[in-house]
Amino acid sequence: MKTKTFLLMLVMAFLFACNQTPPENSKPEYTIIEQSKIIGDTTCYSIDIQYPIFTVSNNKTNVGLESLNKSMVSFLDTAAFYYWGTDIKGARKTIEETGARGKYELMNRYEILSKDVALISVKFETYSYALGAHGFTALTAYNFDVKGGKFLKLTDLVNLDTPGNLQTLNKLLIKHFENPVNCFDKEPAVTADWKKFGKEPLNLVFYFEAYELVPYSCGAATIKIPIATLKEAGIWKWKENGEEPKKS
Repeated sequence: MKTKTFLLMLVMAFLFACNQTPPENSKPEYTIIEQSKIIGDTTCYSIDIQYPIFTVSNNKTNVGLESLNKSMVSFLDTAAFYYWGTDIKGARKTIEETGARGKYELMNRYEILSKDVALISVKFETYSYALGAHGFTALTAYNFDVKGGKFLKLTDLVNLDTPGNLQTLNKLLIKHFENPVNCFDKEPAVTADWKKFGKEPLNLVFYFEAYELVPYSCGAATIKIPIATLKEAGIWKWKENGEEPKKS
């Protein structure tokens, strides 16, 4: 009797261990390489950018990540190309004419919110200063469907096919909005084509730049809505672990 019980316990332990092992297709087929460049650093201006590069690992089939890499690099190249301080003579002349202190600055930092097998989510914070009263930090989000090889819209993750669904989402934004000492004057709201969002393992994250919820002194705002809450509300579409997203 004891022997049978012991064998049964071994079988159950084995099955439990198997169920706890993540399937092979849940492991990302790519690696992340951090890139850092100081394009210029003079007495008149500085450009310092960081960004990630996603590359296919283990000689597996290309998962179409090149379009994501190109988009991020193109964004930063454009910012640097049109940046006020890239013309050293022009920067020096402006400083002399205005008597401004400091120098032109452009800096980019990033945060990878999600790097799973199905979805990559990256947030850029791009700070620029052009000798004015203060600098400004622009927020840019990249959400990429690894399996489909395409960029994701908010409507790929959340069902916003009806005005009621969008109203539900905006009510959740207000509910989860942290407004310390009532600094912000405006309640958050998004449209179906909102681009400043990202996905964490447990949350859908929305970003609002300075001025969007006014005033500037309050800075940017980040609002996290638990995915479990979106599911309870019946508006969550995205399927996890590489499954096909839910159809509307």
